[in-house]
Parts: sequence; structure tokens; C-alpha cells
Amino acid sequence: MEKKQEKGIFRFSIIAPLVNQTHGFDTTEGYLDFVSSKTYSFEGVERKYSKSCIRSWYTNYKKYGIEGLEGKIRSDCKSSRKLSLEAIERIEELRKQYPKITGTAIYKKLIEESFLLKQDVSLSTIHRYLKKNHLKAQEGCTVERRMFEMEHVNDCWQADTSYGPYLRIDNKKYRTYILMFIDDKSRMIMGFDVFLSDTAINMQSVFKNGVKTYGKPKRLFVDNGGPYENKQLSYICATLGIELIHAKPYTPEAKAKQERLFRTIKDGWMNCTNWNEFTSLEDVKKSLSNFLQKEYINKKHSVTKETPNERWHQEFKKVTFLSETFIEESFLHREHHKVRNDRTIKFKNEFYEVPFKYVGQTIETRYDPMNLEILYLYEGNQKICEIKKVDKVANSKSKRKDRIDYSLVVNDEKDVLEMEEEKCIKLTMQ
Repeated sequence: MEKKQEKGIFRFSIIAPLVNQTHGFDTTEGYLDFVSSKTYSFEGVERKYSKSCIRSWYTNYKKYGIEGLEGKIRSDCKSSRKLSLEAIERIEELRKQYPKITGTAIYKKLIEESFLLKQDVSLSTIHRYLKKNHLKAQEGCTVERRMFEMEHVNDCWQADTSYGPYLRIDNKKYRTYILMFIDDKSRMIMGFDVFLSDTAINMQSVFKNGVKTYGKPKRLFVDNGGPYENKQLSYICATLGIELIHAKPYTPEAKAKQERLFRTIKDGWMNCTNWNEFTSLEDVKKSLSNFLQKEYINKKHSVTKETPNERWHQEFKKVTFLSETFIEESFLHREHHKVRNDRTIKFKNEFYEVPFKYVGQTIETRYDPMNLEILYLYEGNQKICEIKKVDKVANSKSKRKDRIDYSLVVNDEKDVLEMEEEKCIKLTMQ
């Protein structure tokens, strides 16, 4: 089922400009001509898709949502990889630590640190991985860049995380992380928060509050870190009808507006604040919120010559707002489980009880990552029921519906016949 969901997300990435009408072509046919001429890589296979095929995806999405894009799992799907997950993670770490390190140097380090064996993985495998994932060392400015701005508010939001100040709590020092969303057109802050960890769940909580308050963006432009590149975020955006775009690795200039805002925060707030006065995250959030209200949100921007607040509210009536119920359901995480014979599933080292009829089946559950007391059982896009943790004591006191009444099978000892005795009776009767 996870393969089906990945296929749905991949297909949505192609039709997303059609869903939001952001493709920039005069007609739909013009965009279809463009995307059908491109070659796409999915699950290690490169291929082109016809106009009629892409058009059918668009039609299915309008009718059934993201579930309409999920097809059957291919039997020849490539599943093996030469590089282990540990080796890939080490490659990412080396690239971040040494931005100009060469593929050859990475290959040598992986062998020295026993992440791979020379006879099992070749140097060309490392080079192909770096090229495919845009991790090759940067050599000067080789990409043409232009100053741009979206035509309308909520055409595109940018999101990123920056290191915040160190905070002392109970004589221990913690690093803080500032997570922020801004609107490309107005530079308005769509949401922010301060955390002690940089996680996907924290990012999604800020994102959800932003969508509730400021409506749905057509695009979301994010970094390539773990909080921004994961299956759950991809599915959330596809469900909401938002095009998810990732910046190329090690190109901070691609998110210039977001980076400039973080620089304003550091110069005007972080570098001139006495952090010894703060003892909790709430103190940091309150101080940062006051600074943003006074020095950014309601202050004229040097480029737009308007305040971000005024510029965003000029097009307030054009913003698409979604129901809170739909937003809450869209942000639920999704997992698949095989139901055990005792009608339970195991999730996060806890056991949850599901209806008996699902024993032996693979089911889809959705859940709020901030509340694991209750999971929700879904079939397709329909919520079936709530799933709660197993109460073993209560189960020990409940009667089973399929309990056999043996009094109906054997009423008296004299009614029992041995096998040999039964054979004799049958022969006599013959």
C-alpha cells in the first residue's frame, strides 16, 4: 500500500500545476504538451507519459482526490540498492560537513569507516548517487538566477528553520530552533514557532496552524532537510492540493527571501538580547513575537514599500480557506499494519485493538502524531472507526462471541460412542 501512495504523490507532482492553475501556459493543452515531452524517473525507471494518461490523472484527482492517483503496484518494481541506508546517511553528513568534498574522497572515507566494501560497491556508484541527488560539489555560480515575485498572495509559501539562541533551563544549555513560514508575494509571516528540536512533527504543527489562519497556499517551497522531505509531508500537501517544491541542496540563494528574514531576526533581535533573562521557550517566543510585530510585520518593507500585513490583506478576499475538519484530517499521519490473530496491531511499541473482521488483513490507520492514544481506521478515504490501546484487564472479563456450548454437542456420557463400537453397529444394520 505504501508503494501505491508513493505513486499517487509522484503523479500529483506532475498535475499539481494543473490543479492550482500555476503552469504559466495559455491553455491546458499547452501544459500537457510540455509535460508529456519530458522524461520522468520513478522507482528507478525512466519513462515518458502521454497527454491522455496525464489528463486522466487530473480527472481522477478532481473526482476522488489523492486516492484517485494510486494505481496497482508493479510486479517488476526495483527494490534492491547497492548502498545501505547507513552509507547514504554518511554521504549526506560528509557533504554537509565538507561542501566541496569530491566523490572520490567520499568513496575512500566510506571504505575507511567500514560503511561499504570496495569489492561490493564501485566508485561510479557513488558518483551516480551524488549526481542523481544533486549532491555534487558546487564550483562557482553556474546557475542563472533572476529576481522574482509571485503574482498573488498565497501563490507560494516558503518555509525554513534557523538556529535560535542558546537557552539555559535548570542549569542546562539547549540550542533552540526557529521555524518560520512566509508568503512570497507579501513577505507576511504565515506562522512561526521556537522549539528545542528540529523535527517533521514540529514543522507540520506550524504549517497546520498557518493554513487554518491564512488559508491554503498553491505551492510550498522548502529545504531538503528531514523535517521538509518526508512521506507524511508529501501526502499532506497532495491531500490539500498543494504543490510541494524542494530547493536544490546547498543553494541557500534559492530561498533568498527566507534567508533575508532570518538575517533581520539575527541582526535586530538575537544579537542584541540578553538570553540570561529567559528561562523557558515561552519567554523566547514572546520576545521574538514582539520583535516581529514591531520591526517586521507592521513595518514598511525595503523592497515592496508596504508593510507585509497590509500587502497580504489587500488580497484577503482571493484567499482559499478550508474547513477546520478537512485540515485536521489532511494532517493525520498514515501507516499500514498487518492485523494479528488476536485482533491487534503494534504501533510505536504499543498494541491497539481493531474489529475482529480485519484479522489477517493489512489495514490503513491515520493518527495525530501529537496524540497517540487514538488511531483511526480508514478504508480508502472513509473513516471507519476509532482504534484504542488494548485494555488487557477488560478483555479478561469479556465473553467471546464465538464461544462453543459443548452441552449441545455431548449431553450425557451414555451418548458417546467409541469408533470401533460405531463400526459394529453399522455392520449389524447392514
